[in-house]
Amino acid sequence: MINIACGGTFKYAKYLSKDQELNIAMDYISDWQYREYRGDYGTYTSVLFFEDKKGDILKAQIAVTVKNRAKISITPLTVEALGEDIIAKRMEFADAKLLSKSKFRLLGVKALSIELSYRTLDKIYSTDAKLIPARERIIILIKNDKFYMLTYKNSASEFDKFSKAFNHIIKALKFKDNN
Repeated sequence: MINIACGGTFKYAKYLSKDQELNIAMDYISDWQYREYRGDYGTYTSVLFFEDKKGDILKAQIAVTVKNRAKISITPLTVEALGEDIIAKRMEFADAKLLSKSKFRLLGVKALSIELSYRTLDKIYSTDAKLIPARERIIILIKNDKFYMLTYKNSASEFDKFSKAFNHIIKALKFKDNN
């Protein structure tokens, strides 16, 4: 599968989650790597897709994180409330700004899209790391009594490079059990 996008042509590969908690099938940029994770005590399950860049500079990353509604401590248990909680936490970052927030339908359910900018470290595990501008887009929905958060994060200067690819990935997302 090939998609022409701003910043280049992307080939996509199919991802099928191994972890039953994720329960997703989706496209990802074929030359990226991915890892599935589980939080301590089953607090969340996640798959992280990331650029295969050398060094420890900030890399583009796309993630899908799943949290069971019973393990989230917000009230009410809605996409709007979780969105406000995420926004409040991101506003603690340096130079944080809410760029957009909108509702739409995805996979037959109500979803929320949030886009933010803030400053974050350009390198991890480095004593000479500097704060650089970053952008993040987060999609939140509830399906099968679980919160799903799809996130795309990159440096602000590189954000548009994979933005259309992220839109493609959102549209390609499916639940394996079709519930």
